[in-house]
Amino acid sequence: MSMGSQRVKGASLTYRTILVDDDPLFRAWLRPSLEESAHFQILGEACNGAECIRLVNEVKPDVVILDVHMPDWDGLELADYIKTNFSDIKTIVTSSHSDQVYSRLAEQDGAVAFIPKADLSISALLQALQ
Repeated sequence: MSMGSQRVKGASLTYRTILVDDDPLFRAWLRPSLEESAHFQILGEACNGAECIRLVNEVKPDVVILDVHMPDWDGLELADYIKTNFSDIKTIVTSSHSDQVYSRLAEQDGAVAFIPKADLSISALLQALQ
């Protein structure tokens, strides 16, 4: 457990999380879902890689949820950067495409999981983080 995480309701873990996706509608859908869960505390959102790196440096989250396709850095590059520079931060890569190539690439780049957006749920995220 990282230093920033906190225990709630006994054995339940709260992950300090950043959402990174260039689609504001996706972030607007995902954020409330995560905030309703006792397992995630949203520390911020980013719409590109540069913003993501700034936020990661600033707030040191436990988890970063990354979209594959973004205008400057893609989620796979960011996962690799975060793993290299912040080894205690876990990344989960997501995409609207469910191509298995992303799963293999995400693993190679240090992400804990690739989850297609259609399969994204609290339980899928928690399973990936265990």
